[in-house]
Amino acid sequence: MRTKIKLFLMLVLFLITLTLSEVLASSQYDWQLVRDDDGIQVYLKEFWADPIKSFRGIAHINSSVDSLLAVIIDINACTDWVHRCKNPILLLRKSFSECYHYQVHKLPFPAQNREFIFHSQISRSTQTGAVRIQMRAIPEFCQINSKKCSAIKKSLLVRVKHSHGHYLLEPVAKNITKVTWTHHTNPEGHLPIWLVNKLIKDMPYRTLQGLRKKVLSPKYQKAKLVLNTLGEITNLVVTE
Repeated sequence: MRTKIKLFLMLVLFLITLTLSEVLASSQYDWQLVRDDDGIQVYLKEFWADPIKSFRGIAHINSSVDSLLAVIIDINACTDWVHRCKNPILLLRKSFSECYHYQVHKLPFPAQNREFIFHSQISRSTQTGAVRIQMRAIPEFCQINSKKCSAIKKSLLVRVKHSHGHYLLEPVAKNITKVTWTHHTNPEGHLPIWLVNKLIKDMPYRTLQGLRKKVLSPKYQKAKLVLNTLGEITNLVVTE
């Protein structure tokens, strides 16, 4: 009898410990709202392997998924809407849905600017019509592909090795799209953690503001997705 009671108490203690650890873990890694202004919400959360936090920005934009995607894949337009973006270069387009591109992220003086080489892939849900643009840093790209990399190879900027995230474009109603930008970046080099975490509060907010404004251009408003019989994106037609 005592053995059964002892085993029962050990089991209860184990379950309590497990529950507490789950609560602590979830509270540590849950998204925390840090800004809610002008129809844009910004969330931050701890990233398990990095002192730099991940960010998520959410906004409902009065435009179609087609038009918003047209802005995002227009690499040269980066400087017009992505906060602190400069010197964008399309390095290689393997298909409509996949490309490699370069950009510089301008940091406040006296910090040195950071450079990125991203691999981007586009996918579409045939059930919901939502479009995802997945991005991750490929810092070694120019070691393998020499085209359009001559200036990049001479760059003395800090190249970011660890950066990944995505834009999610979800149709909510006619010409209303929920845009969610989730990303995590370790900017490398000698930057105070508190400064980086402060800067990333502003990044999604300013960028979604810029996207909301940029998409109003007639060029993007006329954009139309081209789908195959499976509902996958094969092209996007933009009429000037």
